[in-house]
Amino acid sequence: MMPARVLRIRSTPLRLTVILSVIFTATSLACFATTFFLVRANLTAAILSDMQQTVDTFGSTADLAELREHLTEAALTTDPAYRILHFLPDDGAVIANVKRAAPVSGFAVLPGSDFATSDRPLAESYQVRSLRIGDGQLIVAQSRDSIIEMAEVFAAAVLMGLLPAIGIAASAGLWVARRTQQRIGTIQTALSAITSGQTAARVPGVAGRHDDLSGIGQDVNDMAAAQEALLVSMRQVSTDIAHDLKTPIQRVSVLLDQVMTKTDLSAAQETLLLRAKDETACIVRTFQALLQLAQIEGGAARDRLTAVDLTDIARDVVDFLEVDAEARGLILTTDLTSDAIVAGERQLLSQLLVNLIQNAMLHGGDGGSIQVTVSTGPDGVTLVVADRGPGIPEHERSKVLQRLYRLERSRTADGNGLGLALVAAVCTLHRAHLTLADNAPGLAARIDFPKPPSGTGMFAQGPHLPQ
Repeated sequence: MMPARVLRIRSTPLRLTVILSVIFTATSLACFATTFFLVRANLTAAILSDMQQTVDTFGSTADLAELREHLTEAALTTDPAYRILHFLPDDGAVIANVKRAAPVSGFAVLPGSDFATSDRPLAESYQVRSLRIGDGQLIVAQSRDSIIEMAEVFAAAVLMGLLPAIGIAASAGLWVARRTQQRIGTIQTALSAITSGQTAARVPGVAGRHDDLSGIGQDVNDMAAAQEALLVSMRQVSTDIAHDLKTPIQRVSVLLDQVMTKTDLSAAQETLLLRAKDETACIVRTFQALLQLAQIEGGAARDRLTAVDLTDIARDVVDFLEVDAEARGLILTTDLTSDAIVAGERQLLSQLLVNLIQNAMLHGGDGGSIQVTVSTGPDGVTLVVADRGPGIPEHERSKVLQRLYRLERSRTADGNGLGLALVAAVCTLHRAHLTLADNAPGLAARIDFPKPPSGTGMFAQGPHLPQ
């Protein structure tokens, strides 16, 4: 899972931010464009109306001499930067306030470069109308400077107003998206921790807040609290059962011993009693393992953690189990480094290694090998117990760490399903990370121990559950 501070590209908050930013931008641009075209249409209509009044003024003069007189007077007094008049009669001189006008028919928009004047500046563009009046062709061109200035004002408004607003809105949206993603990441982290078994994990910062994410976080906390209470209750029940039944079963074992020593039995009866005694011993071992598991999970041994050499522990355990391995036709080999110091409880670490090796001996196949490796690195000490057996399917590896879970569904083989659960509990107590991996073939159980804290042999509170 990605850290909560990372804003993922495909995250829902980021997608919503992008969508809202696009909607805001498109809506704003549409409003600006609509306003621009409406204002331009009104300005164009005003220009055309003004031109029409000019045309009507000249068109209402019936006398040709009077028409030319009016045109001559208007050409002399009209600024070509505002309005151009160009009258080309059928016979006679041109009457105009410009030296040259581009030929045009009907209505058109022409740049100022299509006209020429000797000493006066021209507008950038003109709305032009050409029509027949009297005995000649009249061209009236009205400056479009008001439309151009309006377009510049709108462009400035977009550049100085809309674009910064879009940038601010997008930045604010990204900030909100990041904050939202952080809160979602916090909820995801808590859910991941709860799923991996850390029922004490909670979503922080939801108390007193009434938004939807806080509601979800509170629901997660309530679920975790209920799950934690249920697990505590279940553990307490199993511990109570184990504690209450351990003594009566031990008494049964003593009574069986007395029957065998004080009573004349046939061979068949003695065989049955021996089998009953073995089964009773197996039950006692199961209850003992349950009680030990409950003690470890309760953290009772945490105060006893001291600096111990894992290599010495591994060497002693291998020496102890080597004969048993040879009897099973297995080869027990080691690769041990020196000074593999960890903060731990020696007896529990010995039990952890015994369980791993015995599990490998039980399921590692006949005639195979078991490799015990202890190595050191910059992050701490690593213990690996690898066999060449059938291994554990990947989808079962997290389940075998649960108490009483067994791959062999008929439950006819030796074992009680508590060995790896106890290993996981010891790893949790030591804040070590347990990984069950494929040894191709076989199973490799890898345990990474952190460096011992300087100045003390104890770890801080807060176990790290194995994955």
